[in-house]
Amino acid sequence: MDDPDRRSTYAAEDLVAAWLDAVDPDTGEVGAGLGPDGRTTRVFVPEAEPRFGDPADVGTFVDHVMERLRRRAKELGTGYRGRESAPVDVVAFPGWTKATYRDGTVFLPRRETGGAWALRGLVVLHELAHHLNTGDGAIIDAHGEGFRRTFVQLLGDIGWSEISAMLGAAYEEIGLVRDAPADDGMLAKVGKLLRHAEGAATEAERDAFLGKAQQLATAHSIELAVARASHERTEAAATPTFETMRLGHRGQHSNVRLVALMLAIASANDLRCTIRSDNTGVTLYGFAGDIEVARALYVSLVVQMVADADAYIRSGAHRPTHGRTARAAFYAGWTDRIRERLHAARASARSRVCTPPTSPSTSVTSSPAAVALARKDVEVDDFFAYMKRQHGVRGTWRGGSAVGDHASAFRGRAAADRARLGAAPELPA
Repeated sequence: MDDPDRRSTYAAEDLVAAWLDAVDPDTGEVGAGLGPDGRTTRVFVPEAEPRFGDPADVGTFVDHVMERLRRRAKELGTGYRGRESAPVDVVAFPGWTKATYRDGTVFLPRRETGGAWALRGLVVLHELAHHLNTGDGAIIDAHGEGFRRTFVQLLGDIGWSEISAMLGAAYEEIGLVRDAPADDGMLAKVGKLLRHAEGAATEAERDAFLGKAQQLATAHSIELAVARASHERTEAAATPTFETMRLGHRGQHSNVRLVALMLAIASANDLRCTIRSDNTGVTLYGFAGDIEVARALYVSLVVQMVADADAYIRSGAHRPTHGRTARAAFYAGWTDRIRERLHAARASARSRVCTPPTSPSTSVTSSPAAVALARKDVEVDDFFAYMKRQHGVRGTWRGGSAVGDHASAFRGRAAADRARLGAAPELPA
């Protein structure tokens, strides 16, 4: 599925909405029934949630929220990758069954057409959380863990600390707070590197942390491959799997560039891919740990790529080339450079692990790690071929058309040299 947590996330928010609707008007308190039998009661004193008469009334509220986030960013630093500086519009939506966000615009139904359910603060902030977790048509994490973390953080940052706690409790009640995966030790180390990268003072530091993160992920993948080959650990029973990721909205010109970035990350992490015909998403094939690392890298890097391109276009340095053409060239150059950096880090990690002790009669391919990696590649290739046959996948992805704006491509490569891995919300910390 593209968005496997969508229904559960909505269910948790419906639970919060029900609690807010049940607040005692005299005391301002509400008792939330928690636990399997609902007998555990937790008392909340939530902040006042605004209600709106029309989508036009929501615009002022959104402006106040975004201004508060911008002031907070100046004082404490951005917690949203700079997305609080991106403008947001609110427009009326002709239907009544849904509210949605797309490309800097929140679409809300009108009250007279049955949209009263959406004209409340909780729903509006849900859509703003999407805005803070996306950019230039790229979908970051849909309704997954990263989105939920952003929503909880947003509520707290605007002063709704009690409602933020209610939402966290609802996520836990619905079962969206999951246990840590078996390889959490490695992921925690990667997460630590990413946090160091976020606070790096120089470009050299950021580049070093990016390389270290990819090297660690590669080394861990090699360790698991050796374990599977030797049957020495429980991981030996692991088999390849697949996961679908939606990357963009239908009809977006940038979709092909988002796919290209995902392919660059996947190729550095021993994954195979199929691409949707409309370029809105990919399916990753390989081992679960490699897929998780690739997802984390994408979530961090795509936001940086979009932000760097936005800054470049706003600067006017691309003129007289059209902005859309310049952006495409910038993305292409940015992705090419990131591919080089990730593969260099991967090669460095493999050379250290796979090179056997020096001996005249020993070749590199005879090392246990090299043999295990070769077997792993065969296993993933066989699984990928089987899945393509099962799903009738044919054809070859042509990619994006070549863009002749070499100046923008060069600027993209230069920006990618400065790219760092951010907080990586997909990785448990």
